[in-house]
Amino acid sequence: MSGLQKTGYTSSTPLHYWIDAGAIYTNLEYDDLTDEWTGELLGATNEGNKLTIEQEYRTIEVDGVFVAAVGQKVLQTSNAMLEVNVKEITAENIRMAINGAIRDAETTEAPEGYKVIEGKGKLENADYVPNLGLVGTMTGTEQPIIVILDNALCTSGLEAETQDDDEAVITMEFQAHADADQVANRKLPARIYFPPIPDVETTSGETTSGDETDI
Repeated sequence: MSGLQKTGYTSSTPLHYWIDAGAIYTNLEYDDLTDEWTGELLGATNEGNKLTIEQEYRTIEVDGVFVAAVGQKVLQTSNAMLEVNVKEITAENIRMAINGAIRDAETTEAPEGYKVIEGKGKLENADYVPNLGLVGTMTGTEQPIIVILDNALCTSGLEAETQDDDEAVITMEFQAHADADQVANRKLPARIYFPPIPDVETTSGETTSGDETDI
């Protein structure tokens, strides 16, 4: 039994902590010519963000098989969601929450400069955000860890609580949606870009990759 550790901690462990709340971007894209990511910030958040990727499997029933057997499950549905607690309230954030529209207020209904955010009678393809990105921090690198949801739609509606000595926070739940190619390939419309973690030097002087765990 020698060589087996009694803890999962290794010299590379401190490099692999996913810390802090991160930032939420819309239309996040990488430009290989400039080696930079570009996008628009959704706004400041409070109390973090929550990523959920769900896989639902269906078991193929066969007579005489009374235990869970290898090869008898097939992927039935995949779903990716991002719950964002937005504290920076903008007209666009509210519009996204209700999948509505923004227009300038008429001079007969509000002072000059006001915007009116209204609901719509139907959902349009333009209401889907091309992508929504969560940009986070890994302790072992200066490069971000990035989660992207394709064709994100806010499905939670709008709920805001206001009270003295506090600020309203809008919780927006975004769901990823597949395009035609992803539907054909039964591909999850979300992905995670994991940054390279540099090598670390062990106490023996040997070098081990930050992406590997010693046993």
